[in-house]
Amino acid sequence: MARRGRPPSPRTASARVVNIKLRLYPGEDDDLIAFFGGIIPRLRAACVKAALRSGMQQGAVLCDAEKDALVDALEGLVL
Repeated sequence: MARRGRPPSPRTASARVVNIKLRLYPGEDDDLIAFFGGIIPRLRAACVKAALRSGMQQGAVLCDAEKDALVDALEGLVL
């Protein structure tokens, strides 16, 4: 009798699993909540990978705290 279902992918043996858990807070993370809310659950991983790749091409992204610290340091240099 033939096996049922999808045949195993040859890529499966070399796959690396990365588990990420995010806590998104309304008011602070509204853009991310909207992003994830508009994704079909089975396409979530593909959309996250695409977003990460597009962000990596733009360079490092500083969070607000890092931006504030950088601005404070630069203001200290101004005479």
